[in-house]
Amino acid sequence: MTGLSPAIDLKEMFSGFAVYLGLELLEYGQACTIITLQVRPEHLNQAGNLHGGVIASMADAAMGMCGTWHADPAQWRLSLTLSLNINYVASAPPGSRVRAIARLRGGGPKIYMASCDLLDAEGNLLASAEGVFKRSRLRHAPA
Repeated sequence: MTGLSPAIDLKEMFSGFAVYLGLELLEYGQACTIITLQVRPEHLNQAGNLHGGVIASMADAAMGMCGTWHADPAQWRLSLTLSLNINYVASAPPGSRVRAIARLRGGGPKIYMASCDLLDAEGNLLASAEGVFKRSRLRHAPA
């Protein structure tokens, strides 16, 4: 059975870094998380395209979340990135909207594997990533 949690404020789910980048949580469900970003001037590299570090941060955040979903919104987990591999395919210009779609691929109760596709607004692949993550214990959601 799959499920979706109601919209969650990233300020409560992530560190200040995700908020600083401007990441937006579009979907947080069982085994799948979608995060979006509107590309702003401060996200650009010297070539005028979305910086690879921003893309990697999006993938890391989305994959880190996709293995932490719980049916009870009052319960949540953190994750710790153990490894992250990313392959860049295309660039994203300023003003574009980027989506990171992360999926749980397998694992056990503590360690899980995830993959992520980063797409532009037209669905073109910008990058693909894979990672291994460690789940924390269940916690009560911040008040």
